Amino acid sequence: MEKLIEFFFPPRCAFCGRLGKSPCDDCKKNIRFISGNTCQKCGIPIGDTTLQFCSSCLRENFAFERVFPVFYYEGVVRRGVHLFKYRGFYQNAITFSRLMAKKILEAGINADIITFVPTSYERYLQRGFNHSSLLAKNIGKILKIPTVDLLTRVGFTKPFYNLSRQERQKEIKGKIKLKKGYENIIKGKKVILVDDIFTTGATANECSKVLLENGAKCVFVSVLAITKLAR
Repeated sequence: MEKLIEFFFPPRCAFCGRLGKSPCDDCKKNIRFISGNTCQKCGIPIGDTTLQFCSSCLRENFAFERVFPVFYYEGVVRRGVHLFKYRGFYQNAITFSRLMAKKILEAGINADIITFVPTSYERYLQRGFNHSSLLAKNIGKILKIPTVDLLTRVGFTKPFYNLSRQERQKEIKGKIKLKKGYENIIKGKKVILVDDIFTTGATANECSKVLLENGAKCVFVSVLAITKLAR
């Protein structure tokens, strides 16, 4: 996939779209990587505290083991994601997936399968691709782990951008299903679930529940970025 994208699309900065290396020197100055003491569930920095979890994760009961975000969802990162998802900058998947794979390697996660958050049929028609699928396939190639299209969406879900945490949980509940015939493939397996952004965790949690209910041993979540909004 990576060689195909590089053949058809010229190298550009994944964060501003400028021709050349990625990230470019200007964007590199403004990128904030997630580092330091982080929540042991969602991965957001929690500063100098003896607690293992952020305030949001203390009140939640997430089904996944842990989230591994690379950046905050802000500034040039937000712009890069927008170029990727809505402007057809497919080559951004190369830079983003390399960084996500690096984060997984640093965490020492040994998984058996990589899968991704499914997109709705309507959104697939609008964009022409599933961005999470592109990321997952390249991460799988880097980590030498098989990427399997395990999940599907059923029914219609409203756009999440203006919904609260509770509304997102209610909207996604029951809308994710395991594809038929994959039950035996995931039994007892450690799964990495790939998505682009972690906001409230509603979608990642619903996907994780479905995987675990169908026999997965555990689920880790790999995302490009996490929001700083109250979750």
